[in-house]
Amino acid sequence: MAPTLTLRAKIAHLYRRLGLGATPQELDAGEKLGLEGTIKRLVDFPLTPDLVSPYEFVWREKEDPDIGSWRFRTWWIHNMLTTEHPLQEKLAVFWHSHFAVSDTKVEDGLMMLGYLQALRKHGTGHFPTLLKAVSKEPAMMKYLDMERALRGRPNENFAREVLELFTLGIGNYTEADVKETSRALTGWGYLNTFWEMPGSTEQKMKDALADSRPFSAFLSMPAMRDDRPKTVLGKTADFDGDGVLDHLASQHQTARFIVTKLWEFFAYPKPEVSVVDRLANVFFRSKGDIRKTMFALVRSPEFWSERAIRTMPKSPLDLCIGVARQQGIGEAMRAMRPKEADFRKMIPKRILDESGNLAYRMDRMGLTLLCPPDVSGWKWGEAWITPAGMAERYQFTGAMFWGEKGPDEGALNPLAFVKSKAPKDSLEIARALCELFDVELPDTSLPLIAKVFDVSGGVKSLEDKGNWTGRMTEAMKLIVAAPEMHLC
Repeated sequence: MAPTLTLRAKIAHLYRRLGLGATPQELDAGEKLGLEGTIKRLVDFPLTPDLVSPYEFVWREKEDPDIGSWRFRTWWIHNMLTTEHPLQEKLAVFWHSHFAVSDTKVEDGLMMLGYLQALRKHGTGHFPTLLKAVSKEPAMMKYLDMERALRGRPNENFAREVLELFTLGIGNYTEADVKETSRALTGWGYLNTFWEMPGSTEQKMKDALADSRPFSAFLSMPAMRDDRPKTVLGKTADFDGDGVLDHLASQHQTARFIVTKLWEFFAYPKPEVSVVDRLANVFFRSKGDIRKTMFALVRSPEFWSERAIRTMPKSPLDLCIGVARQQGIGEAMRAMRPKEADFRKMIPKRILDESGNLAYRMDRMGLTLLCPPDVSGWKWGEAWITPAGMAERYQFTGAMFWGEKGPDEGALNPLAFVKSKAPKDSLEIARALCELFDVELPDTSLPLIAKVFDVSGGVKSLEDKGNWTGRMTEAMKLIVAAPEMHLC
């Protein structure tokens, strides 16, 4: 049964699931566009060049650039805070877990950046293209020990992960399929060109960027390919790497496997067979068109059912990025970046620090981007609700900015929002904060938050910026302690 929802509540549900939290500005815009217009805005967005280069996050004063993966994780967090197309980043997170690669093994930040960019570039396109692009990323190949796959020396581990984790799912292939797929992938390898070049890290970075040269690259070796016939899933042909991946991506079982994971990430666990059948048909007939599949997903009546509305435990990313965006941190960061900034200049330290702090918070809650726990990625949903993870969540009160002259945007944007509601008493202040952070608390909980402001003069506490930040922090402690805050 579908609950009765206002248009604003429907827009909020869309942004909680397809976006990175629901901000008041996004909800206002969504009400003007209507439900279908908002769906189109979220799903059918143009892929445009990044406004902020990842290389702005690596430069340092009087030191070689730091090209560790944490720098690119911080850049990704910054993108999530400032993006106008949140589904691009949300889908990249989904595919990062699906095509899991961890820098704990790769140990190469530039390789991890290439892998991340492949997810972001192809994650809204067609699945066969995405599958081939990610499989050829040096980070993926290094993670799965695929430095060289030669005729007579295939890599069965890589082939097994392609079948089990990337396409068909466990139990839907045979050991013979693994062996034959591994033969098809011979002739593949990668080069790490960056570390083979002479000079300092800074000089190598500048040279590579000036020449638009990749830092590492996929390597095709036709002379090392096994060119004999292979039989995969009952079809015999002289498959090469691209051919066998296209063959696997075109299977109806692959469609069922992928749409089930998409549904469980964006809607709720264990979808009904009818839901999987419907979405799998869209995926299969569109040759793996991810946008068409996402349109079908959000237009499904089950997406709007009681099983879906505010039932999914928030991941650390949903919680941290959502709260920070609702605080207006994205707008604050856009304003901090100089107009003359470009990829050859260092990002302001404030942006690096605040984005890095959010990455740290997520890490403490169990989600370290670019470092999934194993080849199967993260477990989503209820797996986030652990004693250690919840202890960290209860300590998260947002991304409170403090400048040289006291509190700035991170603290004062919520104040501006509360004032815009013209609250008459502390209870209305509490309601305004719940609206800002998109949390539905029971009426019995609101007086606890109101009491925080009562002790500081109620509505008068809004006139003292210094006092506000302390009250805001105390109120956030109560909000994040509420179970409702951790459901989306």
